[in-house]
Amino acid sequence: AAATQERAQKMGEACASKTSPAGLLDHIDTISAAKDLDILRAVDGQQALTYLGFSYGTYLGATYAELFPANTGRLVLDGAVDPSLSAADLTLGQAKGFEASLRAYVQNCQSSKLGCPLSGDVDSGVSQVREFLESTKAAPLPTSDDKRPLTYDLAVYGVLGSMYQTQLWPSLTLALSQAMGKVGSPDGSALLAIADAVSSRQSDGSYSGNGAEALMAVNCLDYPVQGDNASWEEEAKAVNEASPTFGSQLLYPDAYCQGWGHTSSRKREKITASGAAPILVVGTTGDPATPYAWSQALADQLESGQLLTWKGNGHTAYGRSNDCVKKAVDTYLLNGTMPDKGLTC
Repeated sequence: AAATQERAQKMGEACASKTSPAGLLDHIDTISAAKDLDILRAVDGQQALTYLGFSYGTYLGATYAELFPANTGRLVLDGAVDPSLSAADLTLGQAKGFEASLRAYVQNCQSSKLGCPLSGDVDSGVSQVREFLESTKAAPLPTSDDKRPLTYDLAVYGVLGSMYQTQLWPSLTLALSQAMGKVGSPDGSALLAIADAVSSRQSDGSYSGNGAEALMAVNCLDYPVQGDNASWEEEAKAVNEASPTFGSQLLYPDAYCQGWGHTSSRKREKITASGAAPILVVGTTGDPATPYAWSQALADQLESGQLLTWKGNGHTAYGRSNDCVKKAVDTYLLNGTMPDKGLTC
């Protein structure tokens, strides 16, 4: 936890040095963003906000509906965050989600006709992935870039990032085949390429976006720090047990925000958005990053909420699922007609 705190402190200082005015970092919480969104709505001349929000965007949308129910038009919230959960709850939920996603990937890989580097049943396939990742701690793999071997963190990130999009699964299978030495000598190039793509790293070493960093800055204002070193270690144990494969990437959210240094006084509580127009919440049953239970919870909390379910894998549904989801969302956004209650695609 101490190392995480220190890393966050350095990140916070670096971020402040590039932010003008530096005090802005105390005001990039979701309530502030929702108020900005209402100004944009008014400037655009819209009576009511029509909005499609994915992932964190569901929390922004739900917060908007809570603050401005009378200005809330057709809202679709896809891959929802449960507003009532603490940072520790969210992390544990994601740990379980990513581990379940890995199992789904391994099953898909083993049943594919294209060949899979993971032998045996799903349990042994998952174990092989873990053993491979573990081996990169002591011996990072060579890649096509002499200066950038595939380290443990990069390898884990390549596999973790592939859980967001089932479209990446065939590439992951190929990358693991190369990295595990199933086709020639072990080569980490393809897995490194996936890690780079997921983190928006360009070929010149720069990054095209700072979404991950920005989200941490926002989260630390939305989630008040809870607990202390002792409770954080207990929580870390639970996360590692829930996700032996990816736990290392998900630890210590409260310690991070403690180190970040811009503190939150926000309460974590349910959002009902009383008086808002109908809100369509879309949940994906195999979503690793925003588990399906969170979409169920948000749809229940919202007075006008209705859940649309996609039986699929990966993060969020609209735009990457099927025509059933597309038609339901498009029809609501364009015509204001909600899908049948309890629709599962």
